[in-house]
Amino acid sequence: MQAVYSKKDIQNKFNISLATVNNWIKTGVIPSPKNGYYSRESYFNLIKSVEMDSNRLKARANRSFSKASDLVFLGITSPVRKELLRKLVEEYRKSSLSVAEAVACLGKQILISSGLYIENSEIFCELNKLYNSENPFKDFIIKNEDDDILGAFYQSVQSVSAKSKNGSFFTPSELLDSIKIPENAKVLDPCCGSGGILIRTLSKKHNPSNIYAFDIDETALLICKINFILFFNDAFISPHIEKKDLIFRECDGLFNDKTDTFDFIVTNPPWGSKLSREQKDFLLQSYPALNTTEVYSIALFNAVKMLSDKGQLNFFLPESILNVGAHKNIRKFLLESGRNIEITPLGKAFKGVQSECIFLRLSEKKYDNVQIVVKNDSDVVLDKKNIVPPDYLISHDVSNIDKEILDKIYSAEFLRLSQRTKFALGIVTGNNKKYLHETKDCGEEGIFRGKDILPYRLKEPECFIRFTPEIFQQVAPVEMYRTKKIVYRFISDKIICALDEGSLFLNSANMIICKDYPMEILVCLFNSPIYSFIFQKKFKSKKVLKQHFQEFPLPVLNDDSKTDFISLYADILWGKADQTLVDEKLCRYFNISKEQYDYIKESVYGTT
Repeated sequence: MQAVYSKKDIQNKFNISLATVNNWIKTGVIPSPKNGYYSRESYFNLIKSVEMDSNRLKARANRSFSKASDLVFLGITSPVRKELLRKLVEEYRKSSLSVAEAVACLGKQILISSGLYIENSEIFCELNKLYNSENPFKDFIIKNEDDDILGAFYQSVQSVSAKSKNGSFFTPSELLDSIKIPENAKVLDPCCGSGGILIRTLSKKHNPSNIYAFDIDETALLICKINFILFFNDAFISPHIEKKDLIFRECDGLFNDKTDTFDFIVTNPPWGSKLSREQKDFLLQSYPALNTTEVYSIALFNAVKMLSDKGQLNFFLPESILNVGAHKNIRKFLLESGRNIEITPLGKAFKGVQSECIFLRLSEKKYDNVQIVVKNDSDVVLDKKNIVPPDYLISHDVSNIDKEILDKIYSAEFLRLSQRTKFALGIVTGNNKKYLHETKDCGEEGIFRGKDILPYRLKEPECFIRFTPEIFQQVAPVEMYRTKKIVYRFISDKIICALDEGSLFLNSANMIICKDYPMEILVCLFNSPIYSFIFQKKFKSKKVLKQHFQEFPLPVLNDDSKTDFISLYADILWGKADQTLVDEKLCRYFNISKEQYDYIKESVYGTT
């Protein structure tokens, strides 16, 4: 019987959604299956054509196909030590060893150089079992400097795709200075990798039997064992270094023993690791309270459950865990955990990772009077009562002045956009080069991009399109383009919007249709620096999303005030007034002082 393949096989091959597969079929990237299936020949031909289209894979930020690798120093600063690492990597590349074999050979030579490769020790037996032939590193003398040179070697010889698939980008040593582990603590790194975090934060007085280190990468665990032998200068130490899975926990019974709790948990969990569709479905079924497939959220959820009542947790995480709607359930869980929350923004601290990140610390259980503290230039204590459903967004880029202004705004009486408000996305053609033109042909009309939207108005269109929604990749209901609506820039660090009726927009612009609050007034409000300030400080996002508008506080206006605002909108549109008149009304409503308003403008625009 001839092998057949389905859309699901394409999903799993490229780790994409079914919607993306269908869009590729719709826009002609791949052929449609016959009777729901592809023959073996047609399947492998389409896989080859997609893989050859490097621009498409790059556009999806699909690093899984990259084979490149770079030297990773993992905190090694000495020029001599860096040069040694370069030579070790060069020696590996001349050999025919696998990555695992090379790690075993180099680990053996490091232990020999330190006098710790002792017959009958557990590590001696394990390394000999892994590789017992000619060692390409046998002529190297590698001093023990407690710098994880073996982990740096492992990171340097892996391809970017291997690291990206597992989300395994290791933690810079300079981020660990604030972590102090008590010498008597039962400590765990549940995603330990090579053990780099622990060997940089533990004291050598620590009892090895109180140290637990888990991971799913067997090569990384081998490095971790060697690193602890070097750290304690003892080939016979017995920390608990085991292959255990913090995410797919049913595989190993990691949490079956409810008494197995820890006084101190520290880790950098995997970010963005590539999962199959089956794995994602499993996680959604296994963690219904979280409703996510993000492994770092699940890792955090499970780790909190492993803390003793007096335990402390320290996690490195992407900042999106604080301000993206998809992570609202893990935020709710943290807020209800009864533990103080401390957040330190770290910016883009990880090499090879574009996301900005944070350091999250949870204290021992407090139950009452739980505090949420953001550590910037000074400590900012957030009011838990202002972190509210449905999204439980946590502002983490705020100073005490920012907090004072936000508290004023949200302490006033306000409304939010009603549930009847409609949101829609701009058009995704699937091939702008094919469908967009710089000059208008017969039957075409102007289509606007995000950058064509200015406060209160649109620029003249620079692109034209024949509107054939049935062939485009993604189109909102047509009536939403043709009716009166607010349009706003989707990619922006400020709110920039205008009122429109009837025009088409690409997906760099989104739309709002509101029936319960005059849209002319909403345009006045949203174009104010006050709302951009809320957006920047409360959400810290480069994408303006539906959830942000739903969180904005809208003044409660009587009929006369509404009439005044609508007249002011018309005057601004015709150049008879400007935004400052709107801002004056908002400052009075929210009790914002002139000094605070000047601060808002400087914060949003860089000038008063």
